[in-house]
Parts: sequence; C-alpha cells; structure tokens
Amino acid sequence: MKIVMSAKARIFSLSATIFLGSMFLLYCLGRLEASRTVPHQPPYTLWFAIIFTGLFLTTLALIYNEYKRYDLLLEKKNGQIEENTHSLLEIQTSLEESVERRTFELVVVNGSLHREIAERIQAETESKNLQKQLEIILDSAAEGIFGIDTQGNVTFINKTASRLLGWRQQDLIGNSHHDIVHHSHNDGSPYPISQCPIYQTYKEGSIHDCADETFWTKSGQSFPVEYTSTPIMENDILKGAVVAFRDVSESNKLKKQLEMIVNSTGEGIFGLDSQGNVSFMNRAASIMLGWEIEDLIGKSHHTLVHHSHSDGSPYPEEKCPIYKAYKDGLVHYKSDDIFWTKTGDSFPVEYTSTPIRENQRLVGAVVLFRDMNTFA
Repeated sequence: MKIVMSAKARIFSLSATIFLGSMFLLYCLGRLEASRTVPHQPPYTLWFAIIFTGLFLTTLALIYNEYKRYDLLLEKKNGQIEENTHSLLEIQTSLEESVERRTFELVVVNGSLHREIAERIQAETESKNLQKQLEIILDSAAEGIFGIDTQGNVTFINKTASRLLGWRQQDLIGNSHHDIVHHSHNDGSPYPISQCPIYQTYKEGSIHDCADETFWTKSGQSFPVEYTSTPIMENDILKGAVVAFRDVSESNKLKKQLEMIVNSTGEGIFGLDSQGNVSFMNRAASIMLGWEIEDLIGKSHHTLVHHSHSDGSPYPEEKCPIYKAYKDGLVHYKSDDIFWTKTGDSFPVEYTSTPIRENQRLVGAVVLFRDMNTFA
C-alpha cells in the first residue's frame, strides 16, 4: 500500500508539473502572438499542438515507466510475500507437529504417571496388608518379640512382650530397650550396655543365645528370661536386631523342683548329650563317683567313669550299653558292670540307660545307676 501511494504521488506531481508548464507555455505563446510582427510565421496554435503532443507523449512515457517500475517492485514484493507466506506455513506446520508430538509425549507421561500412582497405591495397600498380617503373626506368638534399631531404640514390640514387661507398646517404641528393660543384673547391680549381648548384636551383627538373663518390668520387678538376639540385615547393611524371649520363671521353678527330687533319691542319675558328654548329674552320683558335679559337666562320661573292665582292660565305647542308648535309641539294662571313681577305684553297678528324644530326634540319654556294694 505504501508503494502504490508513492507511485500515485509521483504521477500526480508529474502531471501537475506538465499542466502548469503547458499553461505557462500557452501564456507565453499568447503574448508572442499578440506582439507578432513577422509575416508568414507558423501559427502559435500549431506550435502549441506540437508541443502539447510532445508533452503528452512524454507524459505517457513517464507514466508507462512509472507503472512498469511499480509492476516490477510489486512483483518483487509479491515474491517476498510468497516466500514469507511459505516460511510461515513451514513454521506453522513445524509448530503443529511439535505441539502434536508434545501432546503425545504428555499423554504418554500422563499415562505412565497414572500407572505409577496406581502401582504405588497397590504396593502401599499390599505393604499395609503384609504389615497387618505380620502384626497378627507376631501378636499370636507365645514368645515376646521386639525389634531394635542401631541406636538401641525399640522399633516394634508384640503383645506378649508388652504383657510380660508391663509396658504399653507405644510407650516402648522409640525408647532405649536397655535403659528401660535390661539396665541391671538380677542382683540389682548395673548392667553396662557394652557388655549386653543384645547391644553386641545390633552393633557387631553377631547372634547371641542367653539362658540366664534378667528383664525388668515397668513396676520395677525382675524376671528370668532366655532369649535369642538376631541381627537385622538389609542389603548387607546392619539395620538393628530382633529379640525373641520368654519368661522362664515357671520352668526354673520346675527345674528346681526336679533338682530337689533328683537330688533326694539315693540312686545316681546323670544325663548325656549325643556326644556322650555329661549334661547333668545328681548329688548321689557325685558322691558315688567322687567327682564334683561341675567337674563332670561337659566331659565324656565313658572316658572318666566307664573306661575299663574290672580286670583293667580297655572298654571300647562302641560296645558300651550306655553309648548304644544315645546312638540306637533303645533302652539298655546292665546288672553286672563297674564304674570308676575319681581316685581310680572301681565299684560294681547296675544301671539302666534310657534314650532322650526331642521332637522325635535322639539328643542323648539318661542313666540311672546304683552301687551294688550297698545292696550286698
């Protein structure tokens, strides 16, 4: 539009110039004709016609040149417009493709996000269900069970442990187990945490079995326990410990009653493990054999008490009826054998060797014997 207006302005200016020039020329010719004195001179109107025709042709030529120049310029501008239009179309196409691609990517990302959210919700639901099942299992256990982190603070505790210790579960969680439950020995003396097997478990990763420890209740009372402290490992990293314990007060009472009964009998009684080592012995057996009870515990009965025949010849262990009881699982009776005392003397005995089974598994034997000299 700016180019068109410039061309029109130039044509208008040119036409005005020619018109004014023509008027001025006619004015001059009229003055000349009025003062003309030379005869046979051509009329001024002819000159005017010739000049005007020349001016007209000149004007046409100028107008033609201007329009031709305008057409070239317009064609150039149209070409630029077409190029710009083509570029705009390419840009529009590229933008549309980019928008479409981005929209597709957003749809994919949105779908992935929804799927991830759904999977996470499902995983959280499954985790909550699993945690609930685990809590049910833990709360159904007859033993007290609690978990400890690497700082010694309680992370979880089942109902049995809560009942035995007299503490509510929420009161123990997050607090130091040793400071609240395991701070003292049975005699009331302080129990240094560095010596505590549970502490060693969640600091060193070692498993500890203890049968003669003491836990303390909220009311300040103590009770004997036996427990197993096992480390909690996650990707080979120590995360804490889990402790399973039980109150052995009743079993200790029964054990004491059994010891009283066993020690009240006049017959000798001792137990053997599956390797033939003495696991317990009553007072009568200790007196007859001349050994202190603690000196025989953990030692081979056959090597110390039943090693030879009456003539002093070696007694092979595999032929010993006592050995056979904890190996073949049968009851063996012998009425004419001998045992040897700590001083190296022998005395005639009669004995019964009975196998000990635990969950259908042979774990040792119990031997009941009498000194036949007392019945002679």
